[in-house]
Amino acid sequence: MSLRSRLALIFGLLALVVSVLVSLAAYRSTSAELASATDDFLETRASDVSDGRREQPNNSRGDRRQDQQRPTALSFDPDAIVQTLDRSGDITASTGGTLPVTDGALDIATARPDRSAPPSEDFEDITLDGESYRMITQSVEGGGAVQVARSTEETEQVLSDLVQRFAIVTIVVALLASAVGWWVARRTTKPLRTLGEVAADVADTQDFSTRIDIDRGDEIGQLASSFAKMLAALETSREQQHRLIHDASHELRTPLTSLSANVALLERAGTLPADDRAELIAAVKAELGELNELFDELIELATDRYDDVAVPATPVDLDDVVRVTVERWERRIDRPILIDSSSAVVLGDEAMLERALTNLLSNANKFSPTDEPITIVAHGGSVCVRDRGPGIALDDRSRVFDRFYRSDETRSMPGSGLGLAIVAQIVERHGGECWIDEVPGGGAEVGFRLQLVTASDSSSSQSSTSGANSGST
Repeated sequence: MSLRSRLALIFGLLALVVSVLVSLAAYRSTSAELASATDDFLETRASDVSDGRREQPNNSRGDRRQDQQRPTALSFDPDAIVQTLDRSGDITASTGGTLPVTDGALDIATARPDRSAPPSEDFEDITLDGESYRMITQSVEGGGAVQVARSTEETEQVLSDLVQRFAIVTIVVALLASAVGWWVARRTTKPLRTLGEVAADVADTQDFSTRIDIDRGDEIGQLASSFAKMLAALETSREQQHRLIHDASHELRTPLTSLSANVALLERAGTLPADDRAELIAAVKAELGELNELFDELIELATDRYDDVAVPATPVDLDDVVRVTVERWERRIDRPILIDSSSAVVLGDEAMLERALTNLLSNANKFSPTDEPITIVAHGGSVCVRDRGPGIALDDRSRVFDRFYRSDETRSMPGSGLGLAIVAQIVERHGGECWIDEVPGGGAEVGFRLQLVTASDSSSSQSSTSGANSGST
């Protein structure tokens, strides 16, 4: 069953239940009102007869036993049957029918009268000639009783007509509610059907650029907005995958081509001088090193290593990061590295920050002349690396942190074009920002800036660290 049908059925059932409950309440209220009105009529009529405000039935002359067997029918109001009883409970007169003298009626008629007490009375439901009546027996002053009965056929007919009308109204209301529920469900589920059609279309065509034209402020609108964001994210992810594959293939082609040429030359190594053979082997090792570095960086970016890892809120001194990284690099290169650094504590991951600084040093080492030093300046949460290379053109500065981006001037140089992208990723995870500037006298300055730790940040991080340590002991 579709959602529209379910909603229509629910609306109809709710309307049916409510209508039935309202009808039952109205029926009981009306029935009670009619019964109360009948009892009030009987009580008033009996009092009128007893008090003389209405004519009482009188016996005709004749044999008493005959009168008892066949009460005298007197001219009287036709809306009720009136009958009188004497102190013995015998019928003395009636206005058109013999009413039964029940045990309750007999008790009232034969009771010793008390002038100070109000008249006693008793209501009963009786049947005369197959017709239902409501009867009252009321004591009269001096003894005896008056009985008044009125047919309930009119009341029963009113209630029967009321039931029929309630049934019709209930059915009509249920049908109308079902129709309204169907209409509401159709309007409500229309955007859901649109989303379903878009999802099916995207599954068939793989076109994540499909637009979703649903402008609503309710939960369905939020669902549509989230669905649109998901499609946009999928489209961005696919574009990044395509760009990653394209750029990776381009970056891999150059070292692989060079490596293949060098391997072909090594196949003829027996005819080559020893110096040339050693140079080829060194070139092959360099190409293999570059490939290993490229593969490592590809894996890190393809798996979003620095996006998925939560940055711990650990105090890190950037001065320590600079000196540890420089000490490691000084064992790898012959050029001098100058340090201008002071203590500056930030919250973050020391290993990730060392990797970012390592990439900056690698970039500066690649572009600086062999006889020129590299300078690292770290003060107040900012770290930058300055080289003496050709610098970075203004048009390229906005893109050097993109994955695989390499300017026309640097395409022939070794490298993957991923180092600065990883730097930007790490800095972004730490809530910082990267920048590029020129160095007076020539060269480029590439660095990042992080938020310094305040006293409250330091205390909270220390407490969380101590809590973790105590929990692990």
